[in-house]
Amino acid sequence: MSPETVTALMGAVGVIGGAAVTSGPSYLASRRTRRAAREEGEATRDAVGTALDVAVARIEGRIDGAVDELRAGLHEVRDWQTSHTAEHVLIEHERRTTDE
Repeated sequence: MSPETVTALMGAVGVIGGAAVTSGPSYLASRRTRRAAREEGEATRDAVGTALDVAVARIEGRIDGAVDELRAGLHEVRDWQTSHTAEHVLIEHERRTTDE
């Protein structure tokens, strides 16, 4: 190998080594930042998931309450219809018995 080749190789190794030394800490910092961001993202997803579960449970409770109220109202209407029909049957029965 000629002295120029050895000098060029040493210069290249020096440049690569310098780049590794100067970029190494920033590379490690970016890995830590990515890890922290990933952990924070997981915590955020967990918190949002919990909040959504609570919101869904509240909405389901409201829907169940509304359905129960509707059923109670429907029951009252059916009771009234039954008694009203019974009144008409009695009135018709009285008319037929008095006409005979």
